[in-house]
Amino acid sequence: MKDTENKIKEFVKRVEDRTNDALEDSLMDEDAKTENFDVNYTDIVHNSAKAKMSKLPWLISIFLILVIAIMFCLTFFSSNPKTLFTQTVDGLFDYLEENINDNVYDIMDGNINLDYTIKTSGEDSDIYSELSKVDFDADYVKDNAGGQSYIDLNTTYDGEEFVKAIIYGDGDSTYVYSPSASDKYIKLDGNRLSYLMNGSDIKVISNGLNQAIDKVIAGEKIYGSKENLDIDGEVIKSYKVKLVINNKNRNRVAETFINTLKANEELVGVLAKMKGVDNKDIRNSFDNYLSRIKENLKKSEKLEIAFYVDDKTKEFIKTEILSKLGNVSVTKKINNKFTYIISVTSEGTLTTGEFAFTVNDNKTKYTYNLYYKKTKDDEVLAESNFDLKYTSKQADRFEKVDVSDNISWSSVNDLERLGIYTKIMSDVRLSKFLPIIQKVV
Repeated sequence: MKDTENKIKEFVKRVEDRTNDALEDSLMDEDAKTENFDVNYTDIVHNSAKAKMSKLPWLISIFLILVIAIMFCLTFFSSNPKTLFTQTVDGLFDYLEENINDNVYDIMDGNINLDYTIKTSGEDSDIYSELSKVDFDADYVKDNAGGQSYIDLNTTYDGEEFVKAIIYGDGDSTYVYSPSASDKYIKLDGNRLSYLMNGSDIKVISNGLNQAIDKVIAGEKIYGSKENLDIDGEVIKSYKVKLVINNKNRNRVAETFINTLKANEELVGVLAKMKGVDNKDIRNSFDNYLSRIKENLKKSEKLEIAFYVDDKTKEFIKTEILSKLGNVSVTKKINNKFTYIISVTSEGTLTTGEFAFTVNDNKTKYTYNLYYKKTKDDEVLAESNFDLKYTSKQADRFEKVDVSDNISWSSVNDLERLGIYTKIMSDVRLSKFLPIIQKVV
């Protein structure tokens, strides 16, 4: 028993000696070795618990300081005008994209139904009054992979069957067939149906615009202030963030916005596909828009773009655009509704109204509602209401249409054009819309 105890003591002593040697060789530099630093393994073991307890208040203090610093940074950035402006812009684009079905099916089909009323006091009031009696209903099939589209259009006039038409796009050209106008397909100038986009294309455009606006915001000063808003008689405490564009920064803002769009290859590609042109043509168009934007900003003299958000929740309440050319304001209501006011200084007109849209959980059924009223000196110039229903789902196949027997509208001679107009005029109801038809084709 004693032999065993002696062996244990010898083993512990050897461990202590080796540990002290290791501490002296590894943990102490030459200067430290000359100082009175008497450390051994036994002391470390005996004092470790006490040492840890003595360090605990310091660790807690450091932890609390870090937490406070993080909370301060979060509070600072969440209330920073530039951050709030960017977050509000991003939030509005996110709100749009959340309601878009970006499933890119090779083939999709659905239905479009449009019901509306248009009242005007101008010289075309009779035409618009007649047009308000027409309801549009169209079944469509779209081949996203092949770039082809097919629309079976049916209309009613005062509830009775009216014009029928087949609209077909083969990816290069658009053709229209209607027994009311011709017994052949009419080939229109340009590929009109290329403008029918899928959800993925819309998101690319939305993301591109969002990035360009964010790039502008990053390089400009954003102002912030607290303001009380009166919304339908209710006073809401809000925080206002504002971007000012004037003669000092208008060129920089315009160039940053357009150049960011031009550099977005995906965006340029979608726009080129829509218009049936090369990417280079789209970039040239952006250069033309740059000149127009600079010119309009110069005419505006000072353009103010402001967002109002809830002072506590930071949720969007209202946006406002003010300039010498006119003002625009949009206010969010409940149930996905928005009200708007647009004033045009040069015309002296004021347009007011509201719009709303709903979408089902599967993002296959959409409903859009738009109401507007345009006035001048308290006189109603126009008043309209639009209801659009749109459905979209995956389809199995796309059937090509034989359009070999067609006439090109751009090469129609006067005699053939007269024949088409004569056929339209033979229908008393359809003849009322001849001025509109001429503008469309």
